[in-house]
Formats: sequence, structure tokens, C-alpha cells
Amino acid sequence: MAEKKTNGTYRVIYDSVAKKWNIKKDGAERIIDSRKTKEEALERVKVLSKNQNSNFVAYKKDGKFQKKK
Repeated sequence: MAEKKTNGTYRVIYDSVAKKWNIKKDGAERIIDSRKTKEEALERVKVLSKNQNSNFVAYKKDGKFQKKK
């Protein structure tokens, strides 16, 4: 069975200055979306990654790796 090709990776990262969770795609200069809570950001990134056939990675508030999907 052939391996499914993905179109990059989205990252959910906490911005401690703005106190928001940002969604950014690897290689992009701009933030795609910002959400007040991590749960909202994860819901949004799941939709984005599914629509774009991409993966996503979530980080904790302290910047440490938490989850990859």
C-alpha cells in the first residue's frame, strides 16, 4: 500500500505576549489563525489539516512538544 503524501505540517503554539494560541503552517511567514483557548485552536487545526491533507503538531504553553497527528 502506498504511503499517503501530506501537504506540510500545521503547528499550534502558545503566544505568551498576546495570550493566544496561534496556528501556523511550516514555511509560512504569517499566522493562519489565533484562538483564545487551546481547545478552540485544536478544533480549527483538525479541520485545516483534514482539508489540506496535512499533519499537525501541538505544543504545551511552555513550548514543549505535546502531540502529533
